[in-house]
Amino acid sequence: MMEMRKALEVFLVILITVVTPLVVHASQGVNDINNAASNVTETINDFMNSITNSTESVINTALANLVSFTNFLKNVLYNTSTVLAILFGIIGGFLWLSGISPYRGRSS
Repeated sequence: MMEMRKALEVFLVILITVVTPLVVHASQGVNDINNAASNVTETINDFMNSITNSTESVINTALANLVSFTNFLKNVLYNTSTVLAILFGIIGGFLWLSGISPYRGRSS
């Protein structure tokens, strides 16, 4: 019972926090109900647009960072594979020129 009461209190605080600015904004200098409704609708639209713009900005930033990280990984893999190819070529050339056989050891 106490948990339900606490949840109800939190819900009411959130409701009052969200609705009060809307009602105050809508009632400032308003003579008829149509202007009040228009002001409330405009305020809600502005609020939703700000949330949409913020979310879009976060997603665009995350995508830009992901593309940048992908390019970084591509460059690291390319450079690493180039170094490994050269290293294996040098090791292979050394082993071939030295005459070491994997089956018999050093050939005569």
